[in-house]
Order: sequence, then structure tokens, then C-alpha cells
Amino acid sequence: IKMDLYTAIVIITVGLLIVTIIDIRHNRIINSKMKKYSILVCLLLGISLFCEWVGVKIDGADVSLIGVHNAAKLIEFCLAPLICAVAAISYSKIKRPRLVAIVMALHIIFEIWAMHYNYVIAVDAKNYYHRGPLYFIYVLMFSASIIYCFIAVLREEICHYAKPAPELLATLIFLAGGIGLQMVYSNLRVDYMCVAIGNYFLYNHRCVVILRMDGLTYLLNRRCYEKDLEKISAPAMLIYMDVNNFKTVNDTYGHAVGDRYLKLVGSQIQEVYGRHGSCYRCGGDEFCVILTKELNKTGELNERFLAKVQQRQKKDGRFPGVSIGFANFDPATDQLKVMIEQADEMMYQAKQKAKIAAVQG
Repeated sequence: IKMDLYTAIVIITVGLLIVTIIDIRHNRIINSKMKKYSILVCLLLGISLFCEWVGVKIDGADVSLIGVHNAAKLIEFCLAPLICAVAAISYSKIKRPRLVAIVMALHIIFEIWAMHYNYVIAVDAKNYYHRGPLYFIYVLMFSASIIYCFIAVLREEICHYAKPAPELLATLIFLAGGIGLQMVYSNLRVDYMCVAIGNYFLYNHRCVVILRMDGLTYLLNRRCYEKDLEKISAPAMLIYMDVNNFKTVNDTYGHAVGDRYLKLVGSQIQEVYGRHGSCYRCGGDEFCVILTKELNKTGELNERFLAKVQQRQKKDGRFPGVSIGFANFDPATDQLKVMIEQADEMMYQAKQKAKIAAVQG
């Protein structure tokens, strides 16, 4: 049995998609939303790849297959931008998902309308495919969906880290390179293989990020905190936080209320400090931030965070306060253990002042 290289690439890519789907279905750390959309990405990829393969195989063949040829190209062109949009939903928290759905629906309607006039997809009387005069609109739509996916994934990454992980940037460069290569050399037909590989990299990276997160607050967990401490190579600010009288909150109002307050504290920490460093829940009611950007703004950030806590306390009298301690750490001159103790001591003193104030109040 003879097999051409392109068909072999298609078979290998389908195999990768099947492995990815099996991995997703048996993954025990991701939620149902990510499972659903990650599998949908693989299915859309598989359908688009199959339609491309059909179009290649029947291009210039029996004229009775013109209808099949048109249908295959139409399905492929409708689904290709949708793949990136669904990937963005799967691997990040996108804003305005309904708007994305409307844009995708409008694109599909446009492709169906354009097919009747050969504006994008043009299959001639001899069953040969040609690009129509409005093919550039499809290219713009596909490119925009890729850029949108990249931005969504990067924004999600920056929510947890001060800068994107090198492996994520490498994956995005790989995807851009593979798709760009296809656009320049249209006869290569390696775009869907590159997207399938890139999709698995993104899925795997997202799983790694989830493993690094605290399950309650969605901040980075203690193990990640300890490893990141070891890797500090430039001046950084260590900020330690402790929720005041948290045991009393749990004992008085129950653990469900305590958990809700921890989530709120975590979201406030992420909102204030997230763009300047990495935020962690170290355990129980203890939090930490490793600032790596604009260290001179530490006091301003602390004031902003405490103001948010006070606003929450005005709305809910049960909401606990938070004590803060911090220390500037320079790995070239300082000992990490000493700086941690210094920040911890400052936090302890703030906690003691809060207790005295509560008693006097």
C-alpha cells in the first residue's frame, strides 16, 4: 500500500489528537469546563484536518465531486478560526464570551454566503480549488483568532506570575512559526499538525499551572512558593500577610465562612499585587507576595490592599483584618533566612497591634 507524506502527517496528527483526548478524559485535576472545551478543540482540529485532506485528495479529480470539494473547504474555513476561540476559552478566562460567539457565528454566515459567489472558496468546473477575491478576509479572521488566543492565554498567565513562563512563550512562538510557514508555503500543509502539537503543549502547561495553584484561593501554593524563593536571582520584596483572629472566625461562624473570607483575601491580594509579582497562599491563613517589579511602590501597594480590606470590613463587620510585614531581599548581599525572619517579625508586631486595638475598641 502506497502512502504519501501528507497522508502520513494526517494520520500521525489524528493519533496525537486521540492521545490528547484520552489524556483529557482521564485527567483528575482539571474542571469539567476545561475538559469539555479542550476535547472540543481536538474534535474541531480533527474535523478541519480531515476536510483539508479530503480537499487535497479530490482536487482536480472527478467533476462529480465538486459538491464534496466545496463542502469540505467550507467546513474547514468555518471551523479554523473557531479552534483558536475555543482554545482561548479552555485555557484562560476570557471576557465577553457571548461577543466571541457572535463574531464566530457571523464569520460562518459570511463563509456560507461567500461560497455561493466564489468570493473565498472557488472550485472551478474541473474541480480545482482556487482562492477567491475575498480570501484575505478569511486570513484576517484566522489571524485575529490566533492573536486573540495568544493574548487570552498570556493574560491568564500574568494573573499568576509577574511574567509569562518561558515554555509558554516558546509554545506560542512555535505555533506562530508553524502557521506562518504554512501561509508562506501553502503546499506544505503542516499547519494543523503544528496546531495539534501546540494545543497539547498549551493543555499540558495549563495542567502544570493548576498543580501549582492553591485549590481554595487560586493563588500559587506553598510548594511553588518554596521553589520560587530558591530561584530569586535579582532584588525582590518579600511581603508576608496573616489574617487576624482567623481561628475565632472559624470557631464562631464556621469553616464555610472562613473559607469564603480566605477566598476574598486571596482575590484582593491578586488584584493589588498580581501585576508586580507572584502571590501565594502558604497555608492556613498565611499569604506571601514576592514582588519583582517596581519595588519602590511596596508601601503604596500595601496601603491600597489594606484600604480594600477596610472597605470589606465596613460592608461586613465579621470580615477579619490582615497584618503585613515586608523586607527587601537582595541575593547579592542578604541572607534569605534573615530577610524572611525580618518580614515575619514585622508582621507579628502588626498583628499584636491589631489585637491591642481590638481589645481597646
